Amino acid sequence: METAIFWLVIGIFIIMNMFDFLTSHLNNKARFRPVPDNVKDVYDKEAYEKWRAYSGENERLSTIRGTLFFIIVLALLYGGHFTSLAESVQEWSESVYLQNLLFLGILFFVSFLVSLVFRAYSTFSIEERYGFNRTTVKTFIRDTIIRLLLTIIIGGGLVLLLVWLYEVAGALFFLYAFIAVMAFFLFINISYVKIFVPLFNKLTPLEEGELKERIEKLAEKENYEVKKISVMDASKRSTKLNAFFAGFGRFKHVVLFDTLLEKMADEEVVAVLAHEIGHAKHKDTLKGLLVSAVTLAAMLVLLYLFITIETIYSAFDLGEPFFAFGLLLFAIVINPVTLLIDMAGNAFSRRNEYKADRFAAERTSKKTMQNTLKILARENFSHLTPHPLYVFLHYSHPPTKDRVRALESS
Repeated sequence: METAIFWLVIGIFIIMNMFDFLTSHLNNKARFRPVPDNVKDVYDKEAYEKWRAYSGENERLSTIRGTLFFIIVLALLYGGHFTSLAESVQEWSESVYLQNLLFLGILFFVSFLVSLVFRAYSTFSIEERYGFNRTTVKTFIRDTIIRLLLTIIIGGGLVLLLVWLYEVAGALFFLYAFIAVMAFFLFINISYVKIFVPLFNKLTPLEEGELKERIEKLAEKENYEVKKISVMDASKRSTKLNAFFAGFGRFKHVVLFDTLLEKMADEEVVAVLAHEIGHAKHKDTLKGLLVSAVTLAAMLVLLYLFITIETIYSAFDLGEPFFAFGLLLFAIVINPVTLLIDMAGNAFSRRNEYKADRFAAERTSKKTMQNTLKILARENFSHLTPHPLYVFLHYSHPPTKDRVRALESS
């Protein structure tokens, strides 16, 4: 039984990684497919060749990174090194809380350092050579330090909370953990723009003028109250475009990237925001939150059932249940289920995107919304011919060609 569990974990880890490599490879090859007529005007010939080269470099880097992590984790699993680390931290401290923090903390720092090398190469080599990067070394170092501190404080706090609940709540662990995690997510959503965004970017109120008037007029017409409209200095890191809504109720906040205002006409910016208002009017955020809540509850139940099976620990030569070790194995074993959940969630999200596109087109025009989608695709270097399997598995937004086609037929 123990041998079977050991090889089951190893097998799931290998199969899921191989499947991920395969789908990524198929999507990378799909960039040489003919571009559909309805999006041929997104790139000119020179820009499209540049995109193909850029995409290929990113795929190679992602493959190298994924292969390295795959080899490291497989070696640690098969060689019993995760078990050795668990036994070591249990010897270093008698506190179960410190033991779990040390185990997960050490694994995090190893992953963090390896990822940092790849992120630096991506930023200062690939993004730099293709004209996207505006991040200075000083900004990169500052961002890295802030992200690290936030992860230690927030991530470490969550780990301590979950370990405490596991120790004291017994079979009700999943219920209390669900309440705690959902409260945390709601806090992040409400406070994201006010607390976390300013740690990385400067927010300034949108200047008075025609654009602000058009946004406020649209929001008023749709009975969508917006307390603040801010512009974020995203250009100090990248040339890519975006905009987002954050918060609920009286905490609603619109954030526009300054690059969006640079690259789009006023009617196209309004179309972007109309799309986001469409999500709100269709209650997509609330629906997504409810789906996430159900998924989280199910995952926490499965986690508790999994980490209380002593045979799982003995299969890896660990003498007794250890929360952090069980959490690590659970993350591997649950991967196929997570993939299925993500597939369903992405399908739901893609359907909502079509509806929000139609909403925006009705408030502006089909042509305006189509142009907006094409500008976003061009400036963000989007894949125009992604592989259908990869889209089905991983895309939360439909490909640009499908969104433009849907607007044409609406």
